[in-house]
Amino acid sequence: MIRKITTENFFSLQKEATLDLTTSSKTPTDYSFEKSYYGDQVSILGGVFGPNASGKTNLLKSLSFLNFFIRHSYKELDTKDSIPVDCFIGSDDPIKFSLEFDDRNSVYRYDIELNKSSVISERLKRYYKPTNSFRTVMLRKQGKKGVQVSQNDDFTDASFIQELLKDRPNASMISAGMVTGRSEFKKLDQAIGEFMCNVNRSGKTDLHTRSMAKQMNECADFLHENQHFIEDIELRLKQADLGITKFEIHEVDVMNQEEGGTKKMLFPFVTHNTPQGEATFSLLQESSGTQRLFTLLRSFLPVLTEGGIAVIDEMESDLHPHLIPLLLNLFVDRDSNPKRAQLLFTCHHVEVLNQLAKEQIFLVEKDDNNLSTVKRLSEIKGVRRDENHFANYNAGRYDAIPELDVY
Repeated sequence: MIRKITTENFFSLQKEATLDLTTSSKTPTDYSFEKSYYGDQVSILGGVFGPNASGKTNLLKSLSFLNFFIRHSYKELDTKDSIPVDCFIGSDDPIKFSLEFDDRNSVYRYDIELNKSSVISERLKRYYKPTNSFRTVMLRKQGKKGVQVSQNDDFTDASFIQELLKDRPNASMISAGMVTGRSEFKKLDQAIGEFMCNVNRSGKTDLHTRSMAKQMNECADFLHENQHFIEDIELRLKQADLGITKFEIHEVDVMNQEEGGTKKMLFPFVTHNTPQGEATFSLLQESSGTQRLFTLLRSFLPVLTEGGIAVIDEMESDLHPHLIPLLLNLFVDRDSNPKRAQLLFTCHHVEVLNQLAKEQIFLVEKDDNNLSTVKRLSEIKGVRRDENHFANYNAGRYDAIPELDVY
């Protein structure tokens, strides 16, 4: 589970910004929180709110980048590639990240300082319960003599990792460890869990960079290989009051634009009741809201099944506000989320504020110098647990709302 992420000098987050999903063990909570090995509670949900261009997506980008860099940078970057990361405009200072995560048996803290050309320093710590403190288990620094990797206990073979990183200043020491298949690195990978995200370095990816037909085909291919998800998809589509009575995957003939003729492709189909009886349509003929709900459900189910985190920018896109609670409940309900997967999202449907506890609401705003700040609603003095967050946000009590110049 992700506990906390801290970002500094990354896009508009020039000053240190923290998204903290933890709260005290004494905080009154419901099933949308989970007890941690650390002794506190970790939120299953995190909602990020604020005006357009305030920096909400940048906050999600930080988690997207860290997932890539920690797990995949050694395999997916070539030796001379730049690190795909961006600092605050005009800054030459290093970018800093800190990620805290929990596998229910251990808590880890990962700190990194880097620029586009190399990692400056990288540290992995593990929580030691008897002393209630974090101990460094692996440290990597880039100096004049090259990379140096050291360790303070028997976590791994640091000399082996140092050899792998000899010519790889652009790769994480953890991603290097993961290619070895060693159990200690597999454990780190499992602690983070499945990761689903619709944000990359350029911003939101879905519904813009690919045609809906391609997305539908990719979803159908996935479900064809993972038949056990089809029944769940059908159940959720029925619950959404879309008039759907059945959900299936069919093979159809489509035009082959490259070679001419036709080719076989898989697509999702849904059935509706009509006065003339049942009628079956391709999901491509359904509304954009139904299509959006389907693609979200297809993305959520592996995370819910295996454990991990779904990171969604603009979750409300094409959806009626009343459908958002249905998606949140997928994560809160222990039957649909036995592994206690998490959902972190941005949203402009501010009615959702009343579906979240004050420890689960994060407000982002940008000042006149384009610096973004992040604050959790529970940090604002005087906010009560039972108050109407939606009404108070609209009234401007919490800030993080658009201030329009109307002439």
